[in-house]
Amino acid sequence: MLVLATILDNPGEPPAETRYRDLTELRKLGYTGLVAYQSSGLSGLMGPDCLENEEMRRWVGELYEQVEQLAGRASAAGLGLWLNYDAPALAQELVGGGMSCVRQPHCLCPASDEMLHRSGRCLEDLLARIDGVEGVVLRLGDTDAHRLDYLVGNDLYAPHCARCNRLGRTARLVRFIRYFYELVVQKLDRRLIVRGWNLRPGGLHDDPDLCGRVMQQLPEDDRLILSFKFTHTDFWRYQNWNPASLVCGDRPILYELQCQREYEGKGALPNYQAPLWAGGMPETAEPMGLAQISRRVNLAGLWAWVRGGGWQGPYVNDETWIDANVYAAPQLAVDPSADPRVLARQWIDQRLGCKDTALAAALLDVLEHSAANMLEMFYIGPYARNRMDPWYPSGDVVQDDVIDAEAAWSIMQRLPDSALDEAVAEKQRAADRLAEDYRMLLKCAADANGEAEELPIHCLQYGQTLAQSLGALLDGLTRYRRSHRGDDVELARSAANAIRQCQNHWSQHQRTANHFGTATAFRSDNLWDFTQRLLEKLETKSVKQ
Repeated sequence: MLVLATILDNPGEPPAETRYRDLTELRKLGYTGLVAYQSSGLSGLMGPDCLENEEMRRWVGELYEQVEQLAGRASAAGLGLWLNYDAPALAQELVGGGMSCVRQPHCLCPASDEMLHRSGRCLEDLLARIDGVEGVVLRLGDTDAHRLDYLVGNDLYAPHCARCNRLGRTARLVRFIRYFYELVVQKLDRRLIVRGWNLRPGGLHDDPDLCGRVMQQLPEDDRLILSFKFTHTDFWRYQNWNPASLVCGDRPILYELQCQREYEGKGALPNYQAPLWAGGMPETAEPMGLAQISRRVNLAGLWAWVRGGGWQGPYVNDETWIDANVYAAPQLAVDPSADPRVLARQWIDQRLGCKDTALAAALLDVLEHSAANMLEMFYIGPYARNRMDPWYPSGDVVQDDVIDAEAAWSIMQRLPDSALDEAVAEKQRAADRLAEDYRMLLKCAADANGEAEELPIHCLQYGQTLAQSLGALLDGLTRYRRSHRGDDVELARSAANAIRQCQNHWSQHQRTANHFGTATAFRSDNLWDFTQRLLEKLETKSVKQ
């Protein structure tokens, strides 16, 4: 059973300070392998010397050294190393005239044999340079090439020139997967994980029909593994278990889990995922989790993103709540039917070393409430439940640590009037639970003889003020919308009061980010200006009345 871990460090940002860089820590938790995300920057290269720019050669040389050192550390810790590799991607200097799309020099053509073989030779060169590589993780539906000046690359679905246009999605995927299977598995005797992930809708990851057609043309070999995020699309709520993963027959399936949920605060708040992994998402019509799925697929294991995901903040300086998920993932890989509540108790006992009975019970409550808090805080339920497709259930109201007040207003204008109060109430429920958990943890901590000194308790107040900000914003928008029906001065005044409360809670949220154990605050490019404009309109209306 594979239990893989990876740490994603975003280009241009300082690497996260995390205990999981100690690979013996991961091995102790039950992980069997490490996916080197940074090796994607070595895709399509023939060593540093293939680059003309001296600065790029030096930077890439250091990247090779980092991956080589990581391989040594992984081997010493008893972990297998897997290299992340993007295709199609090539160093600019290696791109020949026939490798690009017709009249699109910066787009590698999926129909080019020369480009495909050159990409394969680059991977073979990379594997020859790094000792002890167990396998390759092949990414076809996304790429980091556009973030790296020395690479040309794109996902496999995008190009459409006169030459490659005749290749449909099925043919493109089969062509690349079979080629790299023959290279990695048959020639080099490594294992190959093919990531189903696609950045845009309609790919291998989210389209079961396409996935089924591709599976019919792939070899059946236990060394060829398909990897899917456990969600239908990205790591959002309001997601069924990935349906494409269920049409792969008896081929080995690996499921990807995100321990630091990028759309839900990135670990700044408690967000215990084990119940969702084990039992599915309760807000869906027919929740299914690993307990059921493990009986339907050839489960090869789990791949946990232990840190990283997303492109901005919040930036977490205490990974306590993330660790609850990092702990649970290997346990569920070994026993998909494990009880998440039991795992939570084990984590509190073994990882936190909590011996105080009342404090342990309070911590268990915090974990058990967390999934509902994230659902009601970061999504607008009536909107998310009635989307036409599974992408973007959050409606872009929250992306990373950015709150978009205008996106919230766009959604609130489209909802039926009968759904508006529910959208407001769910935020208040989240705020109330967080406030109660904060109060209880503070009380238990005071009675626990110092056991709670290192716990990031104040993050609950941080979350409470964020939920209150969002709830007051939606309340103000609801009242503002209804005030347009007639000349109700009191309704306009109540809308203005709610918007002022939003501004006050938002200011409080910024201050709570200074407390011990809390992450950087959420931010917004438009919340203050947008709410000020609404206040001016409401005040003008009140004066006229």
